[in-house]
Amino acid sequence: MKGEHAAMKIFELIKKDKMLPSKIEELVPLSFIGQAAVTFMRQKVKLMDQLKMTDEQRKATLADGQDAGEILLTIEDRIGEIAAAETRANVKAVPIKGPKGALIGSKNKPSGKPPKHERLGMDKTRMKQSQQIFKNRDVVERVKAQAKANDDIPTRTAVISEIKREKALKALKTVKEKQRKEKILKQKKPPSIDKYLNEVEKAMDDSRSKLAVLEGKIQYIESKLNRETFKNSLDALIDIAGRIRKEL
Repeated sequence: MKGEHAAMKIFELIKKDKMLPSKIEELVPLSFIGQAAVTFMRQKVKLMDQLKMTDEQRKATLADGQDAGEILLTIEDRIGEIAAAETRANVKAVPIKGPKGALIGSKNKPSGKPPKHERLGMDKTRMKQSQQIFKNRDVVERVKAQAKANDDIPTRTAVISEIKREKALKALKTVKEKQRKEKILKQKKPPSIDKYLNEVEKAMDDSRSKLAVLEGKIQYIESKLNRETFKNSLDALIDIAGRIRKEL
């Protein structure tokens, strides 16, 4: 465990001075040292639980481990920030000129320089993870808070896992929203009644003509039953016509 003890001493100095290097060539090896320190502290806390050490000893060790975890995440954030700002150099744009020398476009051509992760001195996966940590600082803070609430040590793995979980949830939400919109679009539109309206209008014209014939002749109705039946039908017609008119 000599390497882990050395890593913790380096981290204690960083914590004491409250300073981190700004150069990528110093940050990358420091992140590996930090990972070793966090692994060591997690194992130490686990061992203390097995040996049933005093709460005071455990709390002090846990606090050191939490500090190491948070410092490591700060280092990863710095690396991610530098990596995000570094331009890709595996291709470069070459201008294309027309017959008269005018610029008409461009094409990509290999630059001959090493890929970005090689220039930064780290593997591609590690570089991407650092960039994810930099771009998701809210997740980092949440993982730190959860670690403190659960008497645990925040780790890079926990942050990356939480970022992946959030990404999956957002993708699922997007799919569900897309499905909901598609369902709405597939729903049948209210049927058009214009054609039926024209038919009703013709029937109304016919009824008006027939009613006009009755005007002035109602007194000649002989059957009292016919009179009452016709009156009830006329009242019903007036009622529904009034309700429809309010909708117009």
